[in-house]
Amino acid sequence: MKNFYQSIITAVMAVGSVFAVSAAPAGLNNFDLTKFRYQSENKSVFSDKQAQRAAALTDMVESRYGRQKAAAIENPAPAVSLAPSTQTGNIDAPNGELWYYTGDFVYKEIPPHDNVWFTDRILQSWTFNIYDSDMKLIGTIKDKMDYADNEVRVPMCEITPIATRNFFNTDDNVELIVGLAVNREGGGNNYRSLVYALGGEKDADGDDVPVTSFNELISDVIEGPVSPDGSDNYYISVMADVYDESEIDEDDNSFWGYLLAQKASITIYGKALDDKGPRVLYETVIPLIQLPGNQEDIGPMMSLRNGDEVVYSISYYKEPFYNRYDDPISEDMSQREGNSLVIDLYKATESAFTKFSTTEIPVVRDPMNDSSGNPTCLFSYFSIGNLRYTGDILFDAPGASAAAPDFIVTRGNYQVSTDGITNSYFTYKNDGSLKNTLFIYADGTISLGDLKGFEPQQMFVSKDSYGYIYNFIDLYSAKKVTAIEADYYYDDDSDPELLTANVARFIDGDTYKYVFELRYPLVDEDENDILRFMYITNKGEYDHTDLVNMGKGVAYAQSFLSTEAIQPHAYSVSDVPTYMFLVKRGVEDTDLKVEELMIAEAVTEENPEGKTLLQLGDNQNGVLASIVPEFATETEPGRLFVYYFDNTTSKYALDIYALPIGEDNNGGISEVIGDTPGFTVEGGKICADGHIVVYTLDGRVAASATGTLDAGTLGHGVYILVAGGKPYKFVKK
Repeated sequence: MKNFYQSIITAVMAVGSVFAVSAAPAGLNNFDLTKFRYQSENKSVFSDKQAQRAAALTDMVESRYGRQKAAAIENPAPAVSLAPSTQTGNIDAPNGELWYYTGDFVYKEIPPHDNVWFTDRILQSWTFNIYDSDMKLIGTIKDKMDYADNEVRVPMCEITPIATRNFFNTDDNVELIVGLAVNREGGGNNYRSLVYALGGEKDADGDDVPVTSFNELISDVIEGPVSPDGSDNYYISVMADVYDESEIDEDDNSFWGYLLAQKASITIYGKALDDKGPRVLYETVIPLIQLPGNQEDIGPMMSLRNGDEVVYSISYYKEPFYNRYDDPISEDMSQREGNSLVIDLYKATESAFTKFSTTEIPVVRDPMNDSSGNPTCLFSYFSIGNLRYTGDILFDAPGASAAAPDFIVTRGNYQVSTDGITNSYFTYKNDGSLKNTLFIYADGTISLGDLKGFEPQQMFVSKDSYGYIYNFIDLYSAKKVTAIEADYYYDDDSDPELLTANVARFIDGDTYKYVFELRYPLVDEDENDILRFMYITNKGEYDHTDLVNMGKGVAYAQSFLSTEAIQPHAYSVSDVPTYMFLVKRGVEDTDLKVEELMIAEAVTEENPEGKTLLQLGDNQNGVLASIVPEFATETEPGRLFVYYFDNTTSKYALDIYALPIGEDNNGGISEVIGDTPGFTVEGGKICADGHIVVYTLDGRVAASATGTLDAGTLGHGVYILVAGGKPYKFVKK
């Protein structure tokens, strides 16, 4: 079961003109509802091109051979391809399936006129084609855009990446949601979510008729345990801007009253039990100046699964964050004293929404005095969810419980001199008392992957007069496991190697290690550029370095490291360590550089040149736009999503490759243990007489079929297969 606040991979593409955010009241940060819409959980590895390129420029040096062509390789064919369209992506569907969609839009184009210096594109209609996991077209949703009198254009039209059943009504139709942000005349936006039934009612023009609609964007979706009758059990939330005139005193038309009247409403719905539609389980409104954090970047609501329980967190300041001010121009804003961050926890069931915990954490300004004793901090913002999102609610920490978890709280100090925020991190008990100080004044932070048998861990970056330091902190105990200098000496006689902050940790026997991407590449005697990965123990001791041949003419590169990515067989069936990275490579006889995605094995004694498994660049569908890996699990195959964008047509295409690369004709099945098998394997299919059942080692059914079972649906691991009434143990690589 997944937390769908930011669902799995979906390419979110804006359409039309640039999105105009509603103007916030003077003295307030912008509270933009589109930031909190239900959207992609796993952002593209390299989606932020500007940030990626800027980072790469500091991480790599220009090769001496910067205008060489890459050696061509024979790439595996994509398992799935979606033709170019305005939008493309995938959808979490009922029964755990993964569906795909494409979207196309019709615009009315208005050339530059009056004071408008660009061609305005006014959305007229949209069409979304929905495909099942086998890429079979299973339905289409299309409709015309219906503008209200004060609406002018649509900067955002996207399909919400969740397909429900039995939520908006009780029939068995699949329900899909289209989210819209619509610019208003004079500024600001209207929002709405239109719900359609796949294969549902059509109007006289053949357009789909919405089942229902919300005048808000869907901001959160979470799936609870399956209902007793076997139907899906979702909870869907929406947030909206509201203006509460009751806060304004007619005898005191103050700006402060105007501020208090600006509120965010939260409504949480449970699934429909009858023809009345979804039920309101919970609703509240919070003044914008009581939203947590800096009232801009941190949402007041989070949802998560704790075992079989669905838990919601609603957080807010008990009082307005600022002291009263009535003139935003002449009066200075100041932080209110004696305030607290309130965290309310609720348990959601199909029939009730029950509060089970309230925590108040003191909100105290940290002056951050300089060497002369002068305060440098104007405001200290407090929030949860700012470090590890729902991982900031600690049910399993020592002394905590499902009824009374601990919280990781971020204190963000705003400094006028830098116009920036410096974050510090703490653990608070459920009663609001301070439990641990995790890290003070971090220059940056990275969440490390969770490892079974070890505490969750965070890397905090600090700086001293010698350079940057990477501090690895266990989050339950607040223990500093190790501190590794970015200028790393791997032995007494070595020059320092510069470690980037691109790091992951992984299990190694009964302990774990870290792997860092090194900042500067090598150039070998054949003029190949060599990317390097240094392995360091959790005691800070050097282990070894992997070398990866990127080919000639690499100007700079960036790899993707994570706990999942560094596991054996994440990218390749080979036992050789394999890495995925993006490079900028020179084009021979030009000053141009092109971007390429590469997956390559490390250099070994047996293969001193290394081995490139996948090398993708621009093609007939455009330039690389984003890359998202999904690694294989016990129940799901691995996939690599590669999006392309054509600048001339403004359309996206999607290729999906199977991971790991190099599956053999047996679908990766090897080491069958048992008597002479009563089954055969051919073309990745397990064939036997009668029923076939595959179990995980803990006894769960991983797959079953009669006659033929597709082994490609199995993740890596050891399984028990029962065929012809006999058990067999086998390994799926």
